[in-house]
Amino acid sequence: MVFLRRVMWTDRSYKQIRGPWTGGLTLILLFCLMSLACSSKPASKQTASAPAPPKRNASVLLITLDTLRADHLGCYGRKGAVSPNIDALAQQGVRFARAFVQVPLTTPSHASILTGSYPQVHKLRDNGGFILDKSIPTLASVTKQAGLDTAAFVGAAVLHHQYGLNRGFGTYADDMRSSAKEGLLPGVVAEVRADVVTERALAWLRNRNGSKSGNFFLWVHYYDPHFPYDPPEPFASRFSKDQYAGEIAFTDEQVGRLLKGLSDLGLREKTLVVLMADHGEGLGDHGEFTHGVFLYDATMHVPLIMAGPDLPAGVTIEQQVRSIDVMPTALDYLGLSPGAQVQGQSLLPSLLERQSVPARFAYMETLYPKTSHGWSELRAIRTDDWKLIVAPTPELYDLQTDASEQRNVRQEHLSKAEELEKHVWEIAGPRESLGRLEREPVSDQTMRELQSLGYASAGARRELRIDLSGPDPKDRVHVLKWLDRASDLMNHDRFAAAASMLEKAVAEDPTNPALYGHLGTCYQQLRQFQKALQLYQQAIQNGADTDQTHAETGEVYIRLGDPQKAAFAMEKAAEMNLTNLQNLTNLATLYLNLGRLPEAQRTVKAILTQNSRHGGAYNVLGIIEIQRGQPGAARGYFEKAVEYDPNLSEPYMNLALLAEESGQTQLAVGYYRKFLEHADPTAHREFIPKVKAAIKELGGG
Repeated sequence: MVFLRRVMWTDRSYKQIRGPWTGGLTLILLFCLMSLACSSKPASKQTASAPAPPKRNASVLLITLDTLRADHLGCYGRKGAVSPNIDALAQQGVRFARAFVQVPLTTPSHASILTGSYPQVHKLRDNGGFILDKSIPTLASVTKQAGLDTAAFVGAAVLHHQYGLNRGFGTYADDMRSSAKEGLLPGVVAEVRADVVTERALAWLRNRNGSKSGNFFLWVHYYDPHFPYDPPEPFASRFSKDQYAGEIAFTDEQVGRLLKGLSDLGLREKTLVVLMADHGEGLGDHGEFTHGVFLYDATMHVPLIMAGPDLPAGVTIEQQVRSIDVMPTALDYLGLSPGAQVQGQSLLPSLLERQSVPARFAYMETLYPKTSHGWSELRAIRTDDWKLIVAPTPELYDLQTDASEQRNVRQEHLSKAEELEKHVWEIAGPRESLGRLEREPVSDQTMRELQSLGYASAGARRELRIDLSGPDPKDRVHVLKWLDRASDLMNHDRFAAAASMLEKAVAEDPTNPALYGHLGTCYQQLRQFQKALQLYQQAIQNGADTDQTHAETGEVYIRLGDPQKAAFAMEKAAEMNLTNLQNLTNLATLYLNLGRLPEAQRTVKAILTQNSRHGGAYNVLGIIEIQRGQPGAARGYFEKAVEYDPNLSEPYMNLALLAEESGQTQLAVGYYRKFLEHADPTAHREFIPKVKAAIKELGGG
């Protein structure tokens, strides 16, 4: 949701290697943004017996659009909206006027869509730190067992396979590497643009269509409407005053391209197309500009459209439906059973026979206020007529007279509020049982492997209290506004202005971890390292520290020339969260600089246990081999580093230096040019001119 930029310290992280230049060059150790990019991952084998083949000879295409408000589409009443392809799909099928998600966050919301269950059942409660319960059937696992080809192409690292959403997919493309990143603002997570996702999905369809195999379930996820808003041209110019609308227009174009590709391959006539958003966007409503904190309809109401064989065209269904209803509906359409654990309900009677399904409650929750800000978590229940939000100060809204949720009428309708609250706790669990919730950032198998490396806590499954403790988020709206504004300033490199705003916010809300993280980033970007260190120490004193607080403290100590204290801080961060692979990479690098080779090797193994394709870890292994006097082995590791993450710059430098050392001049020039292609102008500022000079000296022009 928000902006974080990592500071590299390659000026201190290096191993000298003899070179031909005056002053020498250095073998750079990796200290860069963790890449969540990964090649397609096969799903784990399903142990359950295969069900009977689908009764309906059809395929399913699920399109999920990140952060799309329903009221920004023409088919949902937006005047002047530029969403012709989505609007056309609505005319070709059924539009649900009142569809609501269960969580206003990407990862858990998609888990509910794919499993048909609430977060308490599928266990993916927040973005990061949780893993999908492997015993819960998914839309992919059921269709795969029934003989359908399954594939997913996702646009953001928050849907990385490590969270378990790849289960059941024969192909799960969560690779965030792309050459089409020009113009992208530096957001909080790695992403690829919608055109890249579309091309990957169409390539899969073309290849499987050529094999004349059976039907398929394909999930395509577009991340683009997510903050920060940065549509490519010509949309950036056309929507210069409303970049969010520009993102929607660009995504709509790609939806059209995907559907046209489906038609060109002769697949559209036998494919059920389901299009929906994972959540909306606040855009200032109730003081929230993005999403995740509140449960108002601005972020919970989403578009939901279904079109395909045997479905009526141009129909609108007014009854409230939920994201957990999508999975059982798609499976019912195919004639497959979703299993006993599903909590959603098939909407097929509404789709085919215009019959209303039994009235249901829509449960909603967000733990994000607690996990990110130290505020109280929120829960809600919504019906066609009422919404109750369970918070330190509960809220009840009469949706028939107050659709925008402006007037809390709980005191006037206490009996209704009490009736609805009973339903909240029926789903969330008895209120008296609430307390600590354990994060599960790694699988049990990974945890055992980490413990075998000597990490007794294996990341210490982190706990948080979900008992309505902490400030009510609506009492911190002014802080949220400051944070959202500061995030926007930071995304446009206005760190001084953002720091001034965040300093006021920290004084107002001194136990909010997010504020310290953002302000610390500003101080580091402004090279005010002593102020950053004092800030992180203040966060620790106020109990507002996270593992990232200690990781950042370590980076600052490096800048201030105290590697021993840096190691202590990074070790503390690893103790709190062993899944922070960037911190582990930094720690391994630091161990090397301190001559602590066994600790460096152990730390790298901990990284590779969790991600066997982590480019940064292989770069560090290459440095270890250099220290051992094994340049051949080092070269192999550096080559693996760029194979797994071609966007890393440091391994190219290291390969160039090794090539030059062995007299392979032209190979060295090629690697040096690769380094320049991927180098960070700020972090590598002292190396860039030396590399250019080396290329010239070696005859590379």
